[in-house]
Amino acid sequence: MVFCMVCFGDPASPLTHGYNFAVLVLLGVTLAVLSAFAMMFLNFRQRAKNSLDKA
Repeated sequence: MVFCMVCFGDPASPLTHGYNFAVLVLLGVTLAVLSAFAMMFLNFRQRAKNSLDKA
């Protein structure tokens, strides 16, 4: 039975570093997408507020 390098392998292995970097990249992409959605909704709120102030 073969185990993954992160769980049972050499912690200094290039494969382990690659797995760790991939996890960080995926977390960064997730954070960027969630931040973009939050900014979009904040922009919608600001635009709605501005349109009510002008009316």
